[in-house]
Amino acid sequence: MTAVIDEALVERARAIAPIIEAEADQAEADTTTTQRVVDALTESELFWILVPKEFGGLGGDLTTALSVFDELSYADGSVGWSLMANSTSSCFAAIYTGETAAEQMFPDGNRGIHAGMLGPVGTARRVEGGYRVTGRYSFGSGCAHANYIGAGTIETDDDGNQLTTESGLPAMRVVLVPREEIHFRGNWDVIGLTATGSYDYVIDDVFVPEAFSYSLLEHTQLRGGPGLSVGLFSITGAGHAGIALGVGRRAIDEITKLGNTRVRMAGFATIGTEQLFQYELGMHDCAMRAASALVYEAVADADAKARAGVVDTTAQNRLRAAATYATRVATDATHFAYSWAGSAGLRPSVIQRCLRDMLAASQHIYVDNNTLTGYAQALLADEAERLRQ
Repeated sequence: MTAVIDEALVERARAIAPIIEAEADQAEADTTTTQRVVDALTESELFWILVPKEFGGLGGDLTTALSVFDELSYADGSVGWSLMANSTSSCFAAIYTGETAAEQMFPDGNRGIHAGMLGPVGTARRVEGGYRVTGRYSFGSGCAHANYIGAGTIETDDDGNQLTTESGLPAMRVVLVPREEIHFRGNWDVIGLTATGSYDYVIDDVFVPEAFSYSLLEHTQLRGGPGLSVGLFSITGAGHAGIALGVGRRAIDEITKLGNTRVRMAGFATIGTEQLFQYELGMHDCAMRAASALVYEAVADADAKARAGVVDTTAQNRLRAAATYATRVATDATHFAYSWAGSAGLRPSVIQRCLRDMLAASQHIYVDNNTLTGYAQALLADEAERLRQ
C-alpha cells in the first residue's frame, strides 16, 4: 500500500537538520538535546506532530510522523529518538486523558511537551479522585525539556494488592505528573543515544488526579483522528522504525563517501576499489532499502485499516515486527560502515555515532524477539481461521 505523506511537514524536519548536525557534539557532551535544537523543534512545531489540531497540534498522520522521525534521525539519532519520545507521549496525553487534563496540558499558545517511561514499574494506589503514585524510573527520554513526565504503574488497593481490569488483565496505568513534582537523578552514562537525556527519576507518593491518567493496555481514544485508533503500541512502533531507518541510511551514505577517499593502512587503493567492500555495500544498501519499503508499507496498511474502522491485529503486529526487523538491519549496516571506516570510525565521527546509537536502540524491549514471535503467532492464527472456514 502506498502511503500519502505530508511533505510540507517532512520538509520542516529537513530544514532544521543543519542545526541538529551542528549541535550534535555539544548535545552528546550535555547528554541531552541542546537549547538551540529544542528551540528549532519548538518553532517547527514537530513536538506536536501527532497531537490533534483541536489542542494546537499539527494533526499529522502516522506515516508522515514516521518520515519525520526518519529525517531527524538521519541528522542525529539522539534527536530523532527524543523527538519520537516527546511527540508520541504528547499524542497519548492529548488523546487518552480526561478532558480537563488535556485542556490544562495543552492550553492555547502554550502546548505541553511530554516524556517519561511508560512501562509499569511504579505503583498507583487508588484514592478519592485519583491515585497516590510512587516509583523509581529509568529511560525518561526527552525529559530535560518536557513539562509533564509520564510514568507507568500497576494499580493497587490500600493493602498493596495488585488490581485487575474487568477483562482480567493487570490494571496498568500511565499517569502524567508536572515536572516540578519529579526528582531527577541523572545517571545517563551509556554507549549510545547519549544525547537523549534519558535520565532516571523518582516519584514519591505524589497525588495524580484521575483525569491525568489512562490505561496502558485498555486505553480509549477520546479525541483525535481515526488514524490514531491504530493504538499506542503501533504508534510507538512507527517511532522506533523511523529511528532505525534514519540512522542506518546515514551510516550507508557516510561509508559510501569514504569509499572513494579512504585508504587503509598498508593499502594502495581506496576501499571502494575492493570487491569485498563493493559486495557488502551493495548488500547493506539493498537491505536498508528493503527494510524501509517494509516499514512504510506496514505503517501505511495499519493506518489505512484504522481509518476504515477495521481492527486488524495482524497488521498491527506486522508494524511492530517491521520496526524490529528494521532495527536489526540498521544495526548490521552501521557495523559494516564502522568496520570499513577503520580509524575514521574508531575516532569520534558520524559513523561511530551511528553505530553507538543503533547498539543502544537495539537493546530496547520494544524491538526484542517477542515482536517477531507475536507476528508469527498472528499469521498462524489467521491461517488456522482460514482453514476452519
